[in-house]
Amino acid sequence: MRAEPATATDPAEELARRALGDFGIDREAALRFANRRENVVFRVTSGSAEWALKVHRPGYRTDREIESESAFLESAARAGVNVARPLRRRDGSHVAHVTDAQGAVAQVTAQEWLPAATPIGSSPDTFTGRSRPAAAHLRELGRTIAALHDCAERSGAPEGYDRPAWDAAGLCGPAALWGRASGLPALTPGQRATLAQAQDTLATELAALERSAATYGPIHADLTLENVLLSAGRIAVIDFDDCGEGWYLFDLATSAFFLTGHPEADALLAALLDGYRERRTLTAADAAAWQPLLLARSLSYLAWSVERPDEEATRFHLEHLLPRIVRASSLYLATGRTGWPELVLG
Repeated sequence: MRAEPATATDPAEELARRALGDFGIDREAALRFANRRENVVFRVTSGSAEWALKVHRPGYRTDREIESESAFLESAARAGVNVARPLRRRDGSHVAHVTDAQGAVAQVTAQEWLPAATPIGSSPDTFTGRSRPAAAHLRELGRTIAALHDCAERSGAPEGYDRPAWDAAGLCGPAALWGRASGLPALTPGQRATLAQAQDTLATELAALERSAATYGPIHADLTLENVLLSAGRIAVIDFDDCGEGWYLFDLATSAFFLTGHPEADALLAALLDGYRERRTLTAADAAAWQPLLLARSLSYLAWSVERPDEEATRFHLEHLLPRIVRASSLYLATGRTGWPELVLG
């Protein structure tokens, strides 16, 4: 999604500045707008130290959910995964509360700022073949995802963990986390019927997948190329906003989906999976679950677009993703395969 600049009258900047002291940061620190997506992010500089300060979208997450995200980040950092470590407030919590001019209470959090960080690729450009992420970066991403999953399997969910579940109901159920792809207004009657049937079929099939500590636990759930940065020569993972519980394989499916449209999709996917297999084993059960999870991931992007008709990402989804996802859904209903690359066991 395209970042929108903050304006001179944007109240988010004032909220961010008023929260600085809660995290032990000088209130006179330099504050610069960085990004606006679901939340508004500012870059904070004080001397040689830098942080990312996030003003959260009202009503999107509870304090407990944000604290759970922070606990997951801290657990990942302790396991050696390169993430932006969250800052704690003076009382040990992670969420500051600032009241705006209308009396509404905003949630603000802070994290380390990752130096000289750039995404390893663009999802739209990769999907359409306009660019190609480096195979070395994809292999390192695979190793990083495996490290996250090792940490999740070893440690389990942090105490008090309260995050959404990317399970069968969360992906394809009547009240799926990002909604239902079949609700897109732009669909033809035939497309709507195909997507609705695919969602219902997947909801049943995903419900039968194994949910053990070895296959299911805390996941990032949004490991697109934009959320994987190259910082100081290392791969770093950002934006845990959608983290929750789910199948570990879903993280791989998320990283893989935008590779599937590229002319060299097989080679790109092989690099990602080769890196993952350096740390974790992929099984025959994973290979069987790959196609339904990949299709469920793709449908979630269309579902996300239902309530965001004016977003640049929605326009891309309708033009480039929709035709391929409808074809893949139709093929899946007929054969159990999408036509997208398989998870090949090495």
